[in-house]
Amino acid sequence: MFLKETFIINSDNDKDLPIIGDLTYKKDSKNLVVFCHGFKGFKDWGCWNLIANLFAENGFKFLKFNFSHNGSTLDNPSNFPDLQSFSLNNYSIELNDVQRVIDYIVLNNYNSKYEQIYIVGHSRGGAIACLSTLNNPLIDKLVSWAGVADFKERFPKNKELEQWKENGIRYISNSRTNQEMPISIQFYNDFIENESKLSIKTALLNYSGKFLACYGSLDQVVPNQYALDMAKWAANSSIFKIRTNHTFGSKHPWTKTNLPDSLKELSLKTIDFLKSD
Repeated sequence: MFLKETFIINSDNDKDLPIIGDLTYKKDSKNLVVFCHGFKGFKDWGCWNLIANLFAENGFKFLKFNFSHNGSTLDNPSNFPDLQSFSLNNYSIELNDVQRVIDYIVLNNYNSKYEQIYIVGHSRGGAIACLSTLNNPLIDKLVSWAGVADFKERFPKNKELEQWKENGIRYISNSRTNQEMPISIQFYNDFIENESKLSIKTALLNYSGKFLACYGSLDQVVPNQYALDMAKWAANSSIFKIRTNHTFGSKHPWTKTNLPDSLKELSLKTIDFLKSD
């Protein structure tokens, strides 16, 4: 029997939008895992609820949340009705969101039995999870699932970048929702202004905890080399490769009651890693 609590983190800062999240656990759950979703994602995407149940079944409290500017709302957390907030998102905001979540965890004593917090992130969420370790020595173990290793490399180049600067906005197609999702040039400008703080390499070079870099060898979204680079930068790292795609066999919506084989294997590998000494 799993228990599930939904929470909302508000802020006195007008720039901070609310964060909605949930915590899945059994009464005897001990260790806490924070999960960060990826770009165009949300906390209930695909198999993430099944993942939460699997972690809870294995003794973890599993916390997942929506990044505040992912385009969803409190009333509609699994779609993107707020494209204005989506357009104003950036890496600094997402990093601040993770800090708000960790502060909320400490404030509510979710980590009262253990001094460590484990963090897992998928895709862009994997990169944000890595960055979050710089200011949070509580994070004892870190796991990247097909994580991004270099934000700068992901930006448009040359003529496409100049066009973005000139127009002030560009659009990313979401084939699932049939939306053209706007991204303001402030996204790029914020990265340039804060590049040193947003270096995944720097974060991992300074991370003293244990790190697991996982990737799918058939990933066509994030290069496999990213996982190899990340593992090389972190002092105490290991790599897990599996023959699958960027989402490890999952998709949205996911109507089955069981996990795809690759994602289940990945999850069990992650659970073993987090339980190990």
